[in-house]
Amino acid sequence: MNLHIAPDNTFTNKFYENLREIGAEENNRIVVRTNDKALKHIRYPLPFGALYTENFNSLVGDTMSYEKVFIHYFTPLLYRWVARNKFKELNWMVWGGDLYNLPELDNGCYEPITWKEYVKKDRSWQTTLYNLKVAMTQKPFRKEAYGKVRNILTWMKAEFDFACKHLPVHSEHRFFFYENQMPYQELDNLIQPLRKNPRPVLIVGNSASPTNNHLDVIDFLNTKKIEADLHVPISYGDQRYAAFLRKHLKYHHGTLTFMDQYLPFHEYLSFLNSSDGLVMNTIRPQGYGNILMMMYLNKPVFFNEKNISLPDLNSAGFSLRTLGDLRTISYPFSNNKAAVTKLLSHQRLVESYHALFD
Repeated sequence: MNLHIAPDNTFTNKFYENLREIGAEENNRIVVRTNDKALKHIRYPLPFGALYTENFNSLVGDTMSYEKVFIHYFTPLLYRWVARNKFKELNWMVWGGDLYNLPELDNGCYEPITWKEYVKKDRSWQTTLYNLKVAMTQKPFRKEAYGKVRNILTWMKAEFDFACKHLPVHSEHRFFFYENQMPYQELDNLIQPLRKNPRPVLIVGNSASPTNNHLDVIDFLNTKKIEADLHVPISYGDQRYAAFLRKHLKYHHGTLTFMDQYLPFHEYLSFLNSSDGLVMNTIRPQGYGNILMMMYLNKPVFFNEKNISLPDLNSAGFSLRTLGDLRTISYPFSNNKAAVTKLLSHQRLVESYHALFD
């Protein structure tokens, strides 16, 4: 029997569904960690409780009774729990925020303008209290907790290397990826006919997260006088940052529209397909649901050249573009559909599930 400690998140739904598909549901117990009195995002009757409570401990039971324990989204709030328990095999399934946005690593995610004009000035009491709580209750257990991790699960070798370089881990790399709401091959039936826009329509970033470095990329577009119509998704993420963007983001060579309404999946796919490209000015890997769907649609994604995931995409045969290529947006678009299918197909996911969870 395996144990999974997971957050209350929509990705947990798909993970659970894939476990059922391979017939491994009975061999894998999922306990959701949440402080809420009801699950908000998970649509299955999974057991849940708050960390460090008798209820959570009773749901988990003896951690040594499980062959493998998997932590989905290993935040600092779990350090003490990991340090105080024993495991036959502990595995960390990386989500991104549990690595790149750690207090000691977060600064490396930002470009100069975003850092100076927003991050450095943004010292909310919520962030201050969270960091203080972590420092007092969790940080003393940090080294011991990471030292127990045997395997780090991610589809990016560069992400694994980043973790080994910056954290006190002595782990092995195992291939794994979280699947979108719909496997990529099933998108074929939903794709709308391609249309050329009079002026390039570009989606900028994936959310109201400052790690998108919106200020820097808009400054680049303005400086290079690149004509385009920009759509900036801010329907989820940090709403204080969203308000900041509304006030300060100015673009002089086309329109700028903030996408602040949640779209059903089919409508969102149509929105992606009607655009001419996605601009991701992130240094940390982020927004890969959007990135890979755009690539599957053979739309160009313009990366920050410092993005940590680029070596993995290169080695997997992807046709890549960086911000400098925005000066020459051309048709036809990049042909990455086959690369997405090969790297992250549902069949490969099933194979990885059998290897990890049977």
